[in-house]
Amino acid sequence: MKVISPKLHGIIDYFLIIFLFLSPIAFNMITETGAQVYTLAVVQLALTVATNYSFGIFRAIPLKLHGIIELLLSAGMVVASFTILQYDERSRGFYTGVGIFWFIVVAFTSYDKSKDGIKAPIL
Repeated sequence: MKVISPKLHGIIDYFLIIFLFLSPIAFNMITETGAQVYTLAVVQLALTVATNYSFGIFRAIPLKLHGIIELLLSAGMVVASFTILQYDERSRGFYTGVGIFWFIVVAFTSYDKSKDGIKAPIL
């Protein structure tokens, strides 16, 4: 059951970007982890503005590829939390929580652009 439209997915993406940019300060992260989270926020911002959906600006990346990239990022965050970050309890919880949230958003998003009213760019 796909209950998240591409338009709602775009809104969630921008809220996630804001959350990621505020997290290092809000959760008092160590410098290295904070830098990683800022990098993740910039990557997500670049992906969001380059995706072909309502909230994309450049619309160069197909929506389905956007979903695959987010799926890989969410899985990478959960794997990293139990491997690279296994000794940092706060970072592990943060990465696991955000990774699971991101996975749920990807899993419940309908990647059918016709529901969003966006047409593919003419090449």
